[in-house]
Amino acid sequence: MTVEATAIRGTGVVPPDTHLVTAQGPFQLRRIRPGISLGQRDDAGFGGLGLIDHARLQPGLVVKMHEHRNDEIISYMRSGRMQHTDSAGRSEVISPDRLMVMNAGRGFSHEEEVAGGDQIEMLQIFVRPEAANMEPGVQFIDLDEATRNNQWRLLTGPVGSAAPSFVRQAIYLYDTHLSAGESIDLPTVPGFDRWLYVFRGAVSVGDKHAETHTALTISADQTTIEVTASQEADLVLFLVDRQAPFSRAGTMSG
Repeated sequence: MTVEATAIRGTGVVPPDTHLVTAQGPFQLRRIRPGISLGQRDDAGFGGLGLIDHARLQPGLVVKMHEHRNDEIISYMRSGRMQHTDSAGRSEVISPDRLMVMNAGRGFSHEEEVAGGDQIEMLQIFVRPEAANMEPGVQFIDLDEATRNNQWRLLTGPVGSAAPSFVRQAIYLYDTHLSAGESIDLPTVPGFDRWLYVFRGAVSVGDKHAETHTALTISADQTTIEVTASQEADLVLFLVDRQAPFSRAGTMSG
């Protein structure tokens, strides 16, 4: 579908009290609806960025084999290790050093198990693909943690971009670890709005202050934006062309 996205101006806030929080034994989940503050009728997404789960998973947890359709799923981990098994016959360990992107397309099944004795803390990011029922697949990307220290690390981008992994949508994903007192400019792509999430820590962007679990929406017309860490911070940044067409047929992202 093609939508007329609700225009954003300046910098807005997506506060933690808009998240849906659940805790069931070894599974704690903070479900983030990235466009909830935009007031879009029947859609809490941010263009092709449909949904984000900030999860904490305890040792011993197994999420049994289940299917996704029409979700582009980025598994971004900050702690712990996860054993992934899927319908393509892959069995891989995911960690802060190893990113996974599942392009579910017309159908893809997977199982996840917490590996070892450490808690997992991660984002499960559900992107809406440009069209439904495309070819399914999965990608695993080795990462160098040092390359995110006080600089942006590009993790994922559209098909054909310079990113090491892809989603079939006009979205770029970056991360960084900012030391307290450090400042950094936000990446820009003409026409792409930005959605900045504070995974951990505290930052200031202009006159806005954001702490752990808070997100900021930053319009494309702000071309020179600086982020300053008032505390040591882990940040995740999405650049999104909110005018790009997307499917809402996803199991989760729709």
